Order: sequence, then structure tokens, then C-alpha cells
Amino acid sequence: MDKFRIEVIKATPNPQQVMWLAMHQDYSEDLVWDKRDRAPDETKAGEKVIKHLLSGERGHYGPLEHPQITFNVGFFPHSMMQQIRTHRVGISFDVQCLAGDTEVTFVKASGSLKKAKISELYKSWLNKDKENKVQNNNKSQERDFVKNLPLRVLNEETGKFQISRIKDVLCSGVQPVYRLTLEDSKQLDCTTNHKLLTIQGWQRMGKAVGLVVNSDREVIKTENDCWVLCNGVPILEKTSAEQIQSQVKAHPVKVAKVEYLGLQTTYDLEVAEPWHNFVANGIVVHNSFRYTGKRLLDVAEGKRDAEDVFYLRPVGEYTNRQGKRYFYSEEQRQADLEWCIEATKRYQQRIGEGLAEEHARGIIPFDTRQHFVMSCNARSLMHLLDLRWKKDAQLEAQKFSELLFGHFQEWTPQLAEWYLENRAKKARLSP
Repeated sequence: MDKFRIEVIKATPNPQQVMWLAMHQDYSEDLVWDKRDRAPDETKAGEKVIKHLLSGERGHYGPLEHPQITFNVGFFPHSMMQQIRTHRVGISFDVQCLAGDTEVTFVKASGSLKKAKISELYKSWLNKDKENKVQNNNKSQERDFVKNLPLRVLNEETGKFQISRIKDVLCSGVQPVYRLTLEDSKQLDCTTNHKLLTIQGWQRMGKAVGLVVNSDREVIKTENDCWVLCNGVPILEKTSAEQIQSQVKAHPVKVAKVEYLGLQTTYDLEVAEPWHNFVANGIVVHNSFRYTGKRLLDVAEGKRDAEDVFYLRPVGEYTNRQGKRYFYSEEQRQADLEWCIEATKRYQQRIGEGLAEEHARGIIPFDTRQHFVMSCNARSLMHLLDLRWKKDAQLEAQKFSELLFGHFQEWTPQLAEWYLENRAKKARLSP
């Protein structure tokens, strides 16, 4: 369990003040924004929230839901992650996708741009034509064609465009889709969780309103030369397509509006390293991360320690849910570790035989270590602790809760102190 980690990606600053302002507005006819300079400081605000909301058992706990915090959770076993995902209220995990009509940008050998709808890329990836009559023996040929398309991506270090390749085309099912419109009239239809590149880094579309989004510039091909439009000024470029892309920089454009479109079938791409992004409707977006078996192959080849990939409990005394005690010995643990290593070798064999990664992974032991991003508000965070920080919870979930509570203390110290004294490890559901 020493490898377990939880790090804060981003959190609402002064969260207890935010709770107090929200709570105070509920009982004030005045606009609390106009009196924000007279609001109590963070510590005092926390004390007032506890006194007038939590300790008072008022029953209206909406103010706790306004401050948000996002965590990067790492190296926990898959079984614990499944528990966290199953028992959650107001906690979200990273899911992002684009509408089928979204146009993905590719680069021709001449340096000019070519675009293709992501839904059509998905059909080609699955080897399906309009009548679904394409034979299976053409499947690998058509998929290889999509893989070899020169995809336009942004080098996030230099801010310049370059060329990469597609690793996978995904269908994410039917999702609520919103339309993001920029001031330059570009539009992107996607889910609220899809990440866009802004001047403040990667932001989910649902939180990108009012921020500045990086949009790509076009490359115009004349008869003999390539012209790059930079701030509306054409610059002559007598270079290769790859070199042309490296000369083109992203530029900022403000968000004009966001509107709900309804439920649609959605898609996404997985892009080859190192830049996990691509250009969709002229906007730089993040790609999905799919399952990858590289770390399993590294274990099979002896390049990575098996315990960096698989989780096994330490040697020691344990008790099951029925209260029966047992001892997990060093011999048992070593045998289990060897079993995990053998499974990676079988996985390697199946991959070599041509099986898909999602097929071959079925033989891998369940508790591979997982990394994920988790977002919650103050209220749902307490609810999660109520569920998983109790004596009969899975040991790994209890450790998760201990690490989570440490960040809760740093973020909202007064609220966390109240929680520790009144609710911690008592299996009472959050207000």
C-alpha cells in the first residue's frame, strides 16, 4: 500500500468562504456579491458554516456543493476503483467524446489540410461501408490506412503544429451533447467533459465558458507554394508538409456561447504519443486514453517490476467479512506474484498471435494498479468518506479514505475537523 497516491489537480480557492456566501444568500434579500469585501475570512467562514448549517441541522446542504476539487488517484487496485465508481454521489470520472459530424484535421503531403468526419473514421476502422458489405479480408488493410493518415496535433511545449498518427477510433455511445461556439464562428459539438486546450491549460468544455480556446490556423496551397495564414497575414513557406506544420502556431479565440443539442452517438480518438491531442472542427481537443497493454508487456519482458503493475496485499494477519482470521504468508504471496508474471507472458503470446488488446487482457489478474481522475464537491466528498472510511470497508478503500481525508483537511480545515469529530468512520451518510 506504500505506492498508493492521491494528488490534487485543482481545487476551488477559499472553499469555506464560497459555502458561506452561498449559505448567506439563501437568507439575504441583498446580493451578497456586493458585500463580499465584508465576508468573513476563510477560518471564520468555516466556523459559521458549521454553526449555522451543519451543527444546526438545517437540512439545506446545497451550499456545500459549490466548491469543487479534482484528484489524481494512482496505483490503487482495480477492485477498489470499482467500489469507488459504483458507490458515488456527485463524483465524476473522466469521460469525453465528440459528435459524429465532428471533422478531424489531417495534413496532405503538399501541406494543405484535409478533413474527415469522426463517424466515418470509425466506420472505416471497423471496416463497414454504407451497406456493411466489405469483406473481413479487407479489414486490416482499411484499418492500416486510417492508422497511417497524417493527423494534425499540437506540440504543447512549442505551441506549434506537427504530425502524428491514430492508435484507435472509439465509439462512446449515446451521450448528452453541447455546442461550443467561438467568436471566430468555429463550433464544436461534444460532451461537457471533453477537454479543450485553453491559455489556462486543459479545461473541460463545461468549464471553458469565458476562457480562451486555442484554435488552429489554416494552410493554403497555391499552385507552387504553401502559404500559412498567421493573424490573417499569408507567409510563404517552401518546405515539406512536416516543416510547414511546425511553422504554424495555435492562436487564442474566446468562447461566445454554449448550448445543449440533445442526445447523440459520440466518438473519440486515441492518438500516438507524445501529444495526446488532435484538431476537431479547427479546435485543439484532448484525446481519450484507452486500455493499453504496454506495461504488461514490459513485465513479461522483465523491463518493469511486476509490483508496479499488479497489487498484492502485504504478508500478514487478516480478517474476512465473517470475522474469520487468516494469515497471508510470504510463500503464498510469492506464488501469486509469479502467477501474475506468467499471465503477462500469456498475454504477450496472445498479442503476438493477433488478438486485440481488449480480448487478450481477459486473462490478466483482476487487481492491476489503476490511475484515474476523480472530481467531487465538499458534500459528495464527505459522502464518499462515509461509505468507505469504516471498519468493515475494504482495507485498500480505507487507505484511500485516509489519503483523501488529508487533502480534505488542507482544503477545508474547519469543515474537515467537524467531520472528524462528528461523522468519521461512523458509516453515516453525508448531509
